[in-house]
Amino acid sequence: MPSSQNWLILLAYNGTHYRGWQIQPHDPTLEGLLEQALLKLTGQAVKVHGAGRTDAGVHALNYPASFRLDTRFSPEKWRGALNSKLPEDVVVKYVQPVNPEFHARHSAIGKHYRYLIHNCPYADPFRPNSVWWVRRKLDIATMRKAASRLVGTHDFSAFRSVHCTSPNPVKELRELQVEHTPSQPGSLRIEAKANSFLQHMVRILVGTLVDVGLGKLSPDEVGAILKSRDRTLGGQTAPPHGLYMFRTIYPDGLVEWPPDVLHA
Repeated sequence: MPSSQNWLILLAYNGTHYRGWQIQPHDPTLEGLLEQALLKLTGQAVKVHGAGRTDAGVHALNYPASFRLDTRFSPEKWRGALNSKLPEDVVVKYVQPVNPEFHARHSAIGKHYRYLIHNCPYADPFRPNSVWWVRRKLDIATMRKAASRLVGTHDFSAFRSVHCTSPNPVKELRELQVEHTPSQPGSLRIEAKANSFLQHMVRILVGTLVDVGLGKLSPDEVGAILKSRDRTLGGQTAPPHGLYMFRTIYPDGLVEWPPDVLHA
């Protein structure tokens, strides 16, 4: 009998038709999909550990997940076998063996999310479920000022879902940047990096920055909202379909991905 191997896979997926990562009793999820694929391939019930929960409709460009299994499959065979059992909107990009103690979520020291906005009077017909369409012109400079008020280690209670069960609302928001995408006129992206995020935190941060860009809030008001710790004072929650899990950050030397498999 071959020894149990801990495997790490890198996924990209379109979350439009899924109820997020975590298994749900009656709805399709990414975790459920992968565990079903492994059951079909091996005949074994395998628990897959994802890098973190994602909401329904949220996408991923580089999503790590780990699992343990007794098998002689090579990494290349794993990739091909899993992709043969997955639908076309979910792709395994890379597979590698990792040490027995590795866990896709618990071993992480940071998360990087990207949010895409189409800021234009007309819709983008090619990406209706991939970006948030904001019709009115946004004041990017003011949004950047507001973003700077939020970076740092704070209690982000005003920027989390009322249903969030995290015992600790204090997070280190390491970066919150508003950037143009030069190759696509009217296209904006918001990059958010932190040690970890609260439920809906990225979407509420984005929604609040958009409210600033529309003139509904000022940068000073955003700072006051942060200090208030009151969700009812915060901005709107951006829709899920513009959000992408971009990268999970691990300690140096723990995980190495080939540069050609990481989406930029």
